[in-house]
Amino acid sequence: MMLLDEYGNPSINGHHFDPIANLDSCGALERIRPATIVFQRWTDLHLNYILGNSGTITPPTSWQIALSTTAVSAMARNSAISATVTGTNVNELGSTTASGYARQAVARTIAQAGIDWAASTFDNTLSTGGTSQAADQVTFSFTGAPSPNGANSWFMGDGTTINAGQIYVAADTAATRTFANGDTEKVTGTIKSG
Repeated sequence: MMLLDEYGNPSINGHHFDPIANLDSCGALERIRPATIVFQRWTDLHLNYILGNSGTITPPTSWQIALSTTAVSAMARNSAISATVTGTNVNELGSTTASGYARQAVARTIAQAGIDWAASTFDNTLSTGGTSQAADQVTFSFTGAPSPNGANSWFMGDGTTINAGQIYVAADTAATRTFANGDTEKVTGTIKSG
């Protein structure tokens, strides 16, 4: 179940770490408020690493933005990345034939050179406020049709290996996106904590 506040911002079952997507495959950037999910790994990172200073879970060297054939509605908080599309597994685009597809890195820095995070913004409104932080836009480029094809969501994970690693948050695309030679897809991820 996804809850929306009075402004249409998603709030996932009372959890307030919501990925928001800005997706562009036609040239004009549009604001999309898709279904979102926060995975167990994100929660574990915040509770164990930030609150408990645990060395058993640490942030990745860089965040990796990836495209998935799996819609958020088919995922669960404990979903795993897998080439086998069963249950709540998350299947990444291009795992059989990449055709130019590769995960896009977002550095763990704020407002430095390259692709990283903008400074956070704060809204003190009690019912809808919180802190938001947007990543710089990343672009996926295709030299052919990837297999599997058909992006239904994007996710933030770790590592550069397709269909491997941990997943932290995900959001649906506005519609299924299929790619061919010369196509691009742009994603701007925003994390909101409120």
